[in-house]
Amino acid sequence: MTNMWEQTAAMAKQHEQAGGSWLKLANDGDSAVVVFLGQPHPRGVVFLDNKYVLFDERLKAQGHKSSLRVAFNVAVYGTREVRVLEQAVTFFNTLMELRAKYGLEKWAFEIKRRGAAKDPKTTYSILPDRQLTEEEMAAFQALPQHDLARLYAAEASAAVSGTSPTSAVSPKSSEPVDVRLAQAMATALKGLPREAVDRFLQKFGVQRIRDVPASKGELARAFVDALVAEYAPERVADVDPFGP
Repeated sequence: MTNMWEQTAAMAKQHEQAGGSWLKLANDGDSAVVVFLGQPHPRGVVFLDNKYVLFDERLKAQGHKSSLRVAFNVAVYGTREVRVLEQAVTFFNTLMELRAKYGLEKWAFEIKRRGAAKDPKTTYSILPDRQLTEEEMAAFQALPQHDLARLYAAEASAAVSGTSPTSAVSPKSSEPVDVRLAQAMATALKGLPREAVDRFLQKFGVQRIRDVPASKGELARAFVDALVAEYAPERVADVDPFGP
């Protein structure tokens, strides 16, 4: 039987690192195993006031020089939560080599930070961690991705207005989970004891599986997978939570 303490601890660390829209590797030695999705989003930027801002003619006239930053959609392997990873051109060049040799859609890669918080000499290593099955490849590539251009536009607008970009980037976060995902989770949970179903409902604060918010859909899917690994199908759960 899967050691749920170890599995839950690993998931908790992944969620801590992947708060919000961004994949966060904040300290020396922090790592995450991810699957790369979609296309990269390059930006010419300047580092000003402890943050990267989009390079433009005004900054050029002031004598600033641009550097390249590249954003990616990545799915955290253990939870399938899609986050945004932004890196420098050196990381992108390494990724291009790995893409040519392995194929990004076929592997999950471990990214590890080497450098303390705010250390300007921080680097990131990236190595293939595990090869994906055909089913995993299809599942990861089907995950909804962040619109990177829109996300950065919302972030820039928020910086000017002083508001949070979250509502502009994720307008559907309060809507119910996708119907197909809800049905898949319901099918899996129906084969587990009622105790497992109650744990799921309590964790997400809902009375019905289809009421799980879309913003927590992938977290819910990962929790169902963990419950399936923990419980033997002792008895079929009551059907009330799965009703309309």
